[in-house]
Amino acid sequence: FFFNDTATTEIYTQAFVGSVRCVQETGINAEYMGLFVSRMYSGRDKIVKKKDEKTTETEDEVAKAFFELENTNVEGGVEGIKKVKFTKAEYVSEGENKVLLIVVPFPLYTYVKKNFATISNYLAGKFKVPVFLVAQRTILSKYEKRKGSQKRPMSRTLTSVHDAFLEDIIYPFEIIGRRLRVKTDGTQIHKIHLKEDDRKNAEGKLAALALIYKKLTKKILSFEFVKALAEEKRKKKKKEAKKQAPKACLLYTSPSPRDQRGSRMPSSA
Repeated sequence: FFFNDTATTEIYTQAFVGSVRCVQETGINAEYMGLFVSRMYSGRDKIVKKKDEKTTETEDEVAKAFFELENTNVEGGVEGIKKVKFTKAEYVSEGENKVLLIVVPFPLYTYVKKNFATISNYLAGKFKVPVFLVAQRTILSKYEKRKGSQKRPMSRTLTSVHDAFLEDIIYPFEIIGRRLRVKTDGTQIHKIHLKEDDRKNAEGKLAALALIYKKLTKKILSFEFVKALAEEKRKKKKKEAKKQAPKACLLYTSPSPRDQRGSRMPSSA
């Protein structure tokens, strides 16, 4: 194997030698093993597709990048990374902004979060663009017919799925507030409040975040950095105001069952 990068050439060569030894020692069918090895080296086993669905050039490149990452020595190990697969990978561009979107099956997204820094940093360095990994989610219409009294899960509603997409692309940053601004022409802008402490790391990614969210949901985002202390004070004041607000109380008195005796008023009254 010969690649432009010496380290990549060494990775593929070592993996091939190991596969040949496996065939010799175990006596596995060479033809079957050859097919398996070819799929492994191309990274094709990292892509989850339907039987007749073809992969794109971008998806093949991302799959190879995952294979190379699995065979490198990274801090924390690669056990979780080996379990990560994806269903779709595509470039999203608008003007000068260009990002790489990777969609991961929902059950496997847990491994992405556990190894998020390793995966995102490696892929961003390899493809020279911001990389976003989101979980694959399905939106169910409220008008869709269901069996018997079965109800639509809240996690499958349009609002819940869009909120989940936002959490995925914002990660590892934390959202501390949200507002919806409606212009006179009816245009809606979702304003997201982030911590002031995250400004240094997040400020350069805001345009890419807005672009990828617009691709996923057709909604417009804007960002604002807010001091966490000020936000906490505002919430604390709101809670105190609720506690101090006067509460209406209706007093109702009724005779006790023990007061069944006659009146204590004098008979002359």
